[in-house]
Amino acid sequence: MGFKIRTRSRPASLPLAWNVRLVGAALALALVSAAGDAVRADDTCPLGPPAGSPSCQPKFKLNGYDKGQKTLINTCQTNTSSSPCAWADVSTEKQNFLACSLESTGPIALCYYSGVPGPPNLTPSCTFSQEKNAAQCDCYKISKGNPTRATYSYVLITAILNKKVYEDTVSACGLDGSGCLNATNIGDPAYKEAPVCAAFRDKTLFPGADLYSDFSPILISTKGVTSASCPTEGGANLYAGCMTAPCTNTGKTDPSTGLPLVKCTCPTYNGPNQVGNPQINSYSCSPTPHVWSSAYSAPNPIPTEP
Repeated sequence: MGFKIRTRSRPASLPLAWNVRLVGAALALALVSAAGDAVRADDTCPLGPPAGSPSCQPKFKLNGYDKGQKTLINTCQTNTSSSPCAWADVSTEKQNFLACSLESTGPIALCYYSGVPGPPNLTPSCTFSQEKNAAQCDCYKISKGNPTRATYSYVLITAILNKKVYEDTVSACGLDGSGCLNATNIGDPAYKEAPVCAAFRDKTLFPGADLYSDFSPILISTKGVTSASCPTEGGANLYAGCMTAPCTNTGKTDPSTGLPLVKCTCPTYNGPNQVGNPQINSYSCSPTPHVWSSAYSAPNPIPTEP
């Protein structure tokens, strides 16, 4: 691809300075064109327009966590489903779940069970905020060995909210995560942890956050797991997509599990999804003012090993 520069004929006696400016402009435009062909490393969307998809422009705000650095939200189409945006939390294959050692990343937030609080499952609260463009979710703080046997957490590669970290991770691991340590190859020394794991450790996803949300199967044996499709009819239902969302410590403890509770700011997405919290069996897909932390996934199983 290139640009043609069209100019009208001018007298040969044009001043030298004008000719220099004209040549300089042509050279600058040619360089821009070449850069456009190569696509700048800081502006790459593997599945969509380099500058991001018009359908994936965030209405939520997470800037309170970035210490004024204005962290770029991932506007790329990260998958080819009907819910293409990062905060839709879409998984199509088990290898999409990148494995990060809790020993190296430090604590993470588990928002999988956030939604309607209280009985029967005694799971934490998640309520709408920012005119339903986001949600404030209470989430479990998971650390290495707490709960017992907690060793890894899993980051969905298609749901990384920080644009640069997403690009770096896709560059290292591939679009599906198969090139890095993931839920399908734990224990294989040939695979290294993904760049997003380092971002968790170094607190660079959203620099003002205490920790970030991702997935751990560590509470499945006590809190259960389901796959309730929402909506029950029609094509869309608003839910909280919490993967890689920024979180803060609250100093509170969950009485049901004894785990610390943190508060995460999760974007919301309007689309089909599958709620994993069995608490939904006692409620509806839209329990306003509460909202389910949920995701959109293919029938492949989520990671079940801690």
